[in-house]
Amino acid sequence: MENNFFIKGHTSFIGQTGYNAHARDFFTALSHKIDLKVRNFTVGKTWKGLGPRNLNGTYNEPHKNELYINDYQRNLICEQTLYCGENEPGRYGSGICDYEINGGNEYLKKYKQEDIIDIILSETSHHYYYCLNKYKGFKIAYNVWESTKYDDDFFELLKKFDQFWCPSEWQRQCIINQGYSEDKVFVVPEAVDGTIFNPKYFNYNLDKYKDFRFKFILFGRWEYRKATTEIIQTFLRTFDKNEPVDLILAVDNADYSNDGMKTTKERLEHYKLNDDRLKILNFVKREDYINYLRNGHVYLSCSRSEGWNLPLCESLACGTPSIYSNCSGQLEFAEGKGHPVKIVGEKEIPNGIGNYYEPDFDDLSKVMRNVYINYWKYKEKAVKDSEIIRTQFSWENAANKALEIINNIKNK
Repeated sequence: MENNFFIKGHTSFIGQTGYNAHARDFFTALSHKIDLKVRNFTVGKTWKGLGPRNLNGTYNEPHKNELYINDYQRNLICEQTLYCGENEPGRYGSGICDYEINGGNEYLKKYKQEDIIDIILSETSHHYYYCLNKYKGFKIAYNVWESTKYDDDFFELLKKFDQFWCPSEWQRQCIINQGYSEDKVFVVPEAVDGTIFNPKYFNYNLDKYKDFRFKFILFGRWEYRKATTEIIQTFLRTFDKNEPVDLILAVDNADYSNDGMKTTKERLEHYKLNDDRLKILNFVKREDYINYLRNGHVYLSCSRSEGWNLPLCESLACGTPSIYSNCSGQLEFAEGKGHPVKIVGEKEIPNGIGNYYEPDFDDLSKVMRNVYINYWKYKEKAVKDSEIIRTQFSWENAANKALEIINNIKNK
């Protein structure tokens, strides 16, 4: 590449959560436009250790069995962060070590320090944001957040970076309102892979679709912010048991439960929501997830706040009529599309920092009923809107936006 500067991404590149997917797709797209390598924090389910060490002290392909990434993406990873044993203190933080893989940092030799830009794209309060002594060049914090405010200590840390990136104008305004310098905050949106998420003909081979009943679909963690309990309650009171309407639930919290319950079934029992119309999916493979989005009748969400809402973006890209709360970061791509639910105001987050929005669940009921009754009219519009999503919110465009900001940095 002809650029005389270099990007090093610090992120969780391996894994299949929303943040992992965002990081992987974004840095992959950007790597096609500028020299780039990644320092990775996570390991996948196939992890068996770093493997044998090469003569130059690096390790090769420790993530070779993670099948959702390709060889090009594997070779973008130059460092692996791991928790160290008691007898191996970390270099950049207690108990944390970095190991060079796939050739390691050899590439840095041809760049001046002032030509290296570090982009930290990680969850809020992640270890990588605290490695300021490791980042000697221009430092960019890229974070997706759902609240109207950051914790004060983490906010003060973010102010030490040269720039802050976020995916939506809503989040940009929130952090400016908290006191971040307006000229240092930039919007770099998330995106969707339109080659995967796009309209397809109905395919009822999935078990939950074989009865040809009308299907609302709900994906995500069961939690307060997602308003999961209220969405299910609203569905059950909106539709009569005699109507051929189901709600498919893929809302397990897996290993991240914070309510003492392990399964969706257990939570339904706890909230007294047991109903034959609720169809539980305990684990969904990626190919099945894509198929459910393409073939479900209506994607259902109504969060109290979203930093982006990747499943909603993917659903809209599939041409599936989609319901969402009329607030927060998801409006960056959803506004004017799908079916928004009214907001009645803001509320302080229980045991949290800042505010979330409170949806009007009576309005949610009306929206669900309307989309059900007028489904085919809305399906036709959703297919047309999907082209807008796939065209405007592509990873190519996200990388172009990032490159535009980077070029302005170097031209100052």
